[in-house]
Amino acid sequence: MRIGIDAHHVNGKPQGSRTYLLELIRALSRLEGDELVVYSFRPEETSVVLHAPRLEHRRLFPESARLRLPFVVPALALRDRLSVLHSQYTAPPFSFVPDVVTIHDILFETHPDLFEGAFSDRSVALIRRSAKRARVVLTVSEFSRRALIERYRLPPEKVVVTLNAVDRDAFRPAVSEPVGIRERYGLVGPYLLSVGRIEPRKNLPRLIRAFSRARGRLGGGIRLVIAGQEDFRSREVFQEAQRQPEGSIKFLGPVPDRDLPSLYNLAEALTYPSLAEGFGIPVLEAMACGTPVLASPRGALPEVGGDAVLWVEPEDEEAIANGIERILADSELRGRLRAAGLQRAAGFDWNETAKGTLEAYRRAVSF
Repeated sequence: MRIGIDAHHVNGKPQGSRTYLLELIRALSRLEGDELVVYSFRPEETSVVLHAPRLEHRRLFPESARLRLPFVVPALALRDRLSVLHSQYTAPPFSFVPDVVTIHDILFETHPDLFEGAFSDRSVALIRRSAKRARVVLTVSEFSRRALIERYRLPPEKVVVTLNAVDRDAFRPAVSEPVGIRERYGLVGPYLLSVGRIEPRKNLPRLIRAFSRARGRLGGGIRLVIAGQEDFRSREVFQEAQRQPEGSIKFLGPVPDRDLPSLYNLAEALTYPSLAEGFGIPVLEAMACGTPVLASPRGALPEVGGDAVLWVEPEDEEAIANGIERILADSELRGRLRAAGLQRAAGFDWNETAKGTLEAYRRAVSF
């Protein structure tokens, strides 16, 4: 097969869908027998970032979807003699080749209050149409699969789960303290870590208030470090941080992929009390590093964390504060979470994700 992958998200902001693309394409490139054509806005940059063999890189244009999706993408698929085209969220309205589309979640449909101002009516309509028109719809959790089937009334056999995973060569326990990371990011002393875009779903105002409450009861000496790109409706998060004791909250902004394992390894714990998740890659990355995790049992997160996470109710600030105190003060709990997290993370493998994705391509072509 000649497999085309619309990878323009690789040139975008750090987020789960970008990580998915990078790791999936790398894993697919390790499988023999098929040709991979990768489409992106900046092929030279994409080639360097992927650093994977056996890929043909093509330029995708323009960046505006209004012309790209209905005209350019179908023409490129025809020109490049593709057997199947794989897109994320939005596929072309028509195509000369079978379409596979990955829809990580539809939280913008089921939790619209968390996405106000982030998704236009047009983009939501495009996602719905893509789901209905695609030969196969891939998603990353059973939680998201159920939502897609129920909300979009898709045939169950059409929606296939291919789990997100973690690169365990990069995300693993450090033998010694990483060199230069504390100096680069100004990380003096112990800290709790939060990873993800700064937007309403991540529940950061409540986390900040709960952290300050726990910090006060523990006598200070620890900071909350937030790594992630500023996104929509982020102003409330920064305002809440400004109300807390000076220096107790630190924002790192977007962090390069290469630095994330070190940040997890240096952290006392990952705090992830999200209000809704289609998967939750940071939870998996932290567990793979042996970092204890505090998270909320919302959306797909229980599928990821299982019994390897300290679960807290995300809308109860006192529950979050108590969880923070426990995870910092109880060494036995920390040891159990560390061991369970490492064991659980070992079950998520990008090579298996790639094999499942390849099978979905073959199903799409054989319809």
